[in-house]
Amino acid sequence: MKNFWKILISVALFFSTFTFPFRSQADEKQPDSEVIVVYKNQDGKESALESAETVEQTYKNIPAVAVTADEETVQELEDDPDVLYVEENVSFTSLDGTSLKAFTNKTSDNGYSFEQWNLTPLQVQLAWSIGVTGKNTKVAVIDSGISPHDDLTIAGGVSTVGYTSSYRDDNGHGTHVAGIIGAKHNSDGIDGVAPDVQLYAVKALDKKGTGDLVSILKGIDWSIQHGINIINMSLGTTSDSKILHDALDKAYQKGIILVAASGNDGNGKPVNYPAAYNSVIAVSATNEKNRLASFSNTGAAIEFSAPGTSIISTYLNQQYAIGDGTSQATPHVTGMLALLKQQYPTSRNTDLRTKMQNYVSDLGLAGRDQLFGYGLIRYKNNVMAFAKAEQAVKQAEKNKRKSTITTAKKAVDLLPSNTDKQALKKRLDRVIEQLKKVAASKVKHAEKYKKKTTADAAQKAINELYKTAFRTNLQNRLNMVRSILLKNAKKTVSYAERKRSDRNISKAQTSINQLHRGKDKTKLQSRLNKVKKKAALAYNKKVTTAKIKVRQAERSRTKKNKYAAQSAVNKLKKSAIKTQLRKRLNAIKLK
Repeated sequence: MKNFWKILISVALFFSTFTFPFRSQADEKQPDSEVIVVYKNQDGKESALESAETVEQTYKNIPAVAVTADEETVQELEDDPDVLYVEENVSFTSLDGTSLKAFTNKTSDNGYSFEQWNLTPLQVQLAWSIGVTGKNTKVAVIDSGISPHDDLTIAGGVSTVGYTSSYRDDNGHGTHVAGIIGAKHNSDGIDGVAPDVQLYAVKALDKKGTGDLVSILKGIDWSIQHGINIINMSLGTTSDSKILHDALDKAYQKGIILVAASGNDGNGKPVNYPAAYNSVIAVSATNEKNRLASFSNTGAAIEFSAPGTSIISTYLNQQYAIGDGTSQATPHVTGMLALLKQQYPTSRNTDLRTKMQNYVSDLGLAGRDQLFGYGLIRYKNNVMAFAKAEQAVKQAEKNKRKSTITTAKKAVDLLPSNTDKQALKKRLDRVIEQLKKVAASKVKHAEKYKKKTTADAAQKAINELYKTAFRTNLQNRLNMVRSILLKNAKKTVSYAERKRSDRNISKAQTSINQLHRGKDKTKLQSRLNKVKKKAALAYNKKVTTAKIKVRQAERSRTKKNKYAAQSAVNKLKKSAIKTQLRKRLNAIKLK
């Protein structure tokens, strides 16, 4: 019996060495992970589907499947030559700077007004007045869905979240965004930027305003499949995602315009994803003073800015709400692009994105900057006229000629009165001021040196000025310079007339040459020419006399004749005749 118990205990100990380690490994098994498998080919897709614990999502236009799998399976998929890469599911949130504050339908019992300040700087009324309202433009709002509302017409939609098949909004964020884009323009409630767009609700965020990469990708996939023109994404994450990047690039290649919020972490904080991708238009937020909203993220990716503070829009249960955020700024840009899509129906998404640069008011640094991008979006019903006027202003700035300034002024005058027109006028004013400074400097130079070259340069600069008291004053000062030059010329001519020396005649001619063309110059030149003629006659007489004297000396070589000839030759100017006569005299002296 004693041996029996020893054997029994030994057996128990033997099996215990196998059971306890087994239980420990089971306890340490990692839970399944949600991943997205991007495959190269059909074999890669089948591998992912077959090895997954569960299949969460498949996509029609994106070569990927969303699955749950354990760590070992994920590693096997990553090593599969038919799989491009495997990526973890990440979360997304709506990008409100503050929580939406609801108030009763068509009332202001919470102190909020239905006055939509945000539409004024956008000048969307100009678009509406010519029938540009976003007609026939399909806009997908990838968000928390859209709730039924009297101010909204929902063309359709889809739910990509797991807990409901309805695209009805249960958070409020998506409905608020949708109202900014396309609330009806019917003199009731609020107005959207593009009141006649076709709104599609893509519910990818839950009742808390959060979602994940799997749902976002499904929304993008659905938008490609249904021929959406513009996707609005008032959501974001700080996590970069290759599959999201690739999916959005695919949508962009399919002709879809992509618009996303930059984030609400504040100036200097990097732009969130997906707004940071090149294929996506990143939007920053401005306040009522057209300054950067304090919460708005910034960076080189920012392409446009739009109002994002105290924005009233549609909300749940037929209500309205007010809110702040780049979430609110983004649908303004989406709405403006919808207007352009109607206005330029044959333009591609890349072309519309470029055209949008002409529909802005430049804020901050000139050109594109990291706060406002190309500027605050603003509709212009004559953007071609503006582009023409701006080009004319640039030409005036370049060559600074009165003729080009006049051309630019005429082009600018045709524009409607707004801040853009005023900005162009200011630029022209700066060119005119530059011309004034140049003219004043050249007149001062002419006063100092009193030469024809400086006077002519000053006159040329004055001629580029418009007729004003300033120009008259400069002209009077230059006329005084010319008067001094004329007085000097008269004086030297008179002196030459009295004493016809070569030196006096030369001085008189120099002073005449400094005069501007005109009657005075002609008269003085005529008087001097007479002096020159008389001087020439007198000189010719001297030459004749010298020739006679030399000939007399040659015939009669007396000392008196030689002296008289030498004296006559000495009075001649240095010339060939004088040299010849001297040689003849020298020949006489040698004999």
